[in-house]
Amino acid sequence: MKTSAITLASIAVAAALVTMPAAAANLDCGPLPAANAKADAELSQAIRSSKLDDTTRGALTAVVRRLSGEGVSRALIVDHAVAAYCPLVAKDDSLSFDRKREAVRRFAAELTGIVYDPAVQTDTAIILSLPVKPDLSEKIDLAATKAGQSRDAWVLQAIQAKLAGG
Repeated sequence: MKTSAITLASIAVAAALVTMPAAAANLDCGPLPAANAKADAELSQAIRSSKLDDTTRGALTAVVRRLSGEGVSRALIVDHAVAAYCPLVAKDDSLSFDRKREAVRRFAAELTGIVYDPAVQTDTAIILSLPVKPDLSEKIDLAATKAGQSRDAWVLQAIQAKLAGG
């Protein structure tokens, strides 16, 4: 009887250890915001996949404009759009955990631009957001200042030059 109890305890510990990494690897989308039927329905229709293409961006922009025009707060739009998008990314088995987090961050940054500064958004403009180490950030700031440009303008020019073979 004592051996059975030890065996059962060992199996339980092994099962917990096996499932721990799987649980830890899942993206935590946090609690859902309070329901808003209109925003939830429209945003869910616009955001159907973890892959954001031009069609999805266009649909999302149209929904954001419509909801904003109807008086839905910007914060509510952002909260509900991220709440609609995050579970789609979390279920995407083609992405690593880090790529899932990156996808949600990128979506939130792009969405915030659409919601809070719609005049900047065009069909061809996509906001890039990437983490850099503090020393690289300082080098970017110094180079931009030396060139007499804003940080964003300098980074854009550097990317364009590199892609052009410069």
